[in-house]
Amino acid sequence: AENQGPRPGSNLSRDPSDPEHRFVTAGQISGSRTPPPERQQELWNTVFGDNYQAMGEQDVLDDEDGKPVWMYALGGSVAVALVIALLWAFLWGPLAGEESSSAGVTEQAPSAQQEEKPPATAAKKIPTLPKYPGDPSPVEGRVTDAGAGISVPRLGGEWQLDQRPTVKGTYGYDTRQYVQVAPERYAVLMSGPLPQRLAEYYEPDNLEPVIKQVVLSARDNFFPADNKVKKVAQQPIKVGDQVGRLIAYSLTSKTEKATVVTMAVPTGGNIPAIVYMSIPAEKEQLLPDIRTVMNQIRLISPA
Repeated sequence: AENQGPRPGSNLSRDPSDPEHRFVTAGQISGSRTPPPERQQELWNTVFGDNYQAMGEQDVLDDEDGKPVWMYALGGSVAVALVIALLWAFLWGPLAGEESSSAGVTEQAPSAQQEEKPPATAAKKIPTLPKYPGDPSPVEGRVTDAGAGISVPRLGGEWQLDQRPTVKGTYGYDTRQYVQVAPERYAVLMSGPLPQRLAEYYEPDNLEPVIKQVVLSARDNFFPADNKVKKVAQQPIKVGDQVGRLIAYSLTSKTEKATVVTMAVPTGGNIPAIVYMSIPAEKEQLLPDIRTVMNQIRLISPA
């Protein structure tokens, strides 16, 4: 036994620099004993803190009561992406062009409205009957229109009084004065009560509708079918204690031009008296006679 060599591995427990000094292992120091549970908890709390277990439990409750943290992160990322996309679309994308176009339309709309306003403004500024150049025809008396309740001046010079009994049936007026311009063309001054078929358009305080109807009827009966009219003058007229109205039109067609004037005068009855004049362009020297007639209409007392 004494001749036997050292055991295998026996030199591992020795320090090579000091064969007589042995290594001491952790097991040799601590032994096989395990600290009691209380000591283990103290060591655990020393390393991880007193609330380590409580913090872990609270995290689990938070996850159970709410949504996982990754869902909030994902939702926030999506929201940020949407905001960025909208900003890009409005500032540099397709919506930016549409917004600019809309702005252009909005800015152009007032301009279009402003372009439409001048006609309306012009309509409000239609002048009164102008003072036509030249001398008016002389007045040679008066023509009484008992049916209309008025009298008008009897014009001299080139004017003639139509005394035929067919005047009413042919022209729809009680009195007619005329100047022949061509075989079928005349300057005329006619008077009479408003035809009953137009009575529905009569309003004592608004005579324009009934005047328009009288002019429309004259255009159909006395002028070519392609005629057009444009209002050139209008004004109230004083006749006795009544206030009437005058409207003048410029009439044009392919074959003729004329100035058409209609005056409506309330007489206290259910319909007004109408005075109608038409002066062809070929006889424009007769235009001053319009003012003569306007100033010399008179009411007559009923019989």
